Amino acid sequence: MLAATPFLASPAPGDLTWRVLLATAALGAFGTGLAYVWNANVVAAWGAANAAAVTYLAPVVGVALGVVLLGEPVSWNQVAGAVLVMLGIVLTRRRLPGLRSAPVRSNPSGKERRGTGS
Repeated sequence: MLAATPFLASPAPGDLTWRVLLATAALGAFGTGLAYVWNANVVAAWGAANAAAVTYLAPVVGVALGVVLLGEPVSWNQVAGAVLVMLGIVLTRRRLPGLRSAPVRSNPSGKERRGTGS
């Protein structure tokens, strides 16, 4: 994309200075790069289903931080959406009272894991 941008993109407002390029590289390396490493560690430690649950919470946290730090208004549909996201995570993880989690069984490596299939 970097090679094609000068030929395909319309001129951006302002100049493309070294400061802008370095800021963009820093955002990519530290923002996206660290998030990628963090997500890979979450998948390795907690499993893919729990890592997916973490990503579902990102918009909820973003809205909450906007309200707390920036004083943005909250509407009823944002609250309803957050409740639905959290309820969906709880239901898929079977953590509500009255719901049983999958039985714990041992696999050939000797480590315990949850599940009903073989």
